[in-house]
Amino acid sequence: MKYLLLTFVAAIALQLGAGPTARAQTTAPAAAYTGPRYPGGPDSLRALVYRSTQASAPAPAGKVLVQFDLPNGQQPNNFKLLPTTGPINIPLLNAAAASLSYLETHMAAWQPASTGAEASATGKFTNSLVLDFSTPMAAQPYAYADTQPSFPIPGRNRLPVVGGASPESLARYIQMQVRYPVEALRAQQEGRVYAYFEVAENGNLENHAIVSTAGKFLDATVLQAVRKLPAALTPALTQGKPVRIYYIMPITFAIQ
Repeated sequence: MKYLLLTFVAAIALQLGAGPTARAQTTAPAAAYTGPRYPGGPDSLRALVYRSTQASAPAPAGKVLVQFDLPNGQQPNNFKLLPTTGPINIPLLNAAAASLSYLETHMAAWQPASTGAEASATGKFTNSLVLDFSTPMAAQPYAYADTQPSFPIPGRNRLPVVGGASPESLARYIQMQVRYPVEALRAQQEGRVYAYFEVAENGNLENHAIVSTAGKFLDATVLQAVRKLPAALTPALTQGKPVRIYYIMPITFAIQ
């Protein structure tokens, strides 16, 4: 039996963050966000997603991951909810379904990604957004920012990447941290795990969690690896100000 550990990087919400001590020691250049942009910017997207979580009342506690496609980086379609972790939570699933319906109805066409930004072989972006039913609007993190945080992870030549971590370099770094758990192989667990974390305004990485599961053994090893990510060198910026931002880290396991 062979097993493969694959890394898959979503087009949205995949940038990296930074710590205050490291920032004082570097002059890392800012890295502009090059993915698809929502009309009105990150603030408008955050407000839309928050309104969607209020579509059913009372809103339950918890987070749910939603994905959708942007053909050519424009009109969203193919909305879907991903499997949640833990026991089945009917109130949360019902609220997520109402939120998904709201987004399908009210989400505007996105602006295409900048030249050179990554898309799949079909030319479409697959975006991930977190539906957070527990956090007040003022404390909701952004899905993306005008400027990416700079993240000191090794590149192909093993030197730190300080001008913003590319999806490829981030995937390589995480892959070096993750091993296929023996328990997961015995249980024939495979699939894609989605880890979540936030980069605070001061650059600290916080609130690590698994938001979509492929089995408890795979979830545990991915969460452990994501918690080892080093602090970023500079925070995310929107309109020139540091902002809290979240990231979705998909890691795929396959047994062959």
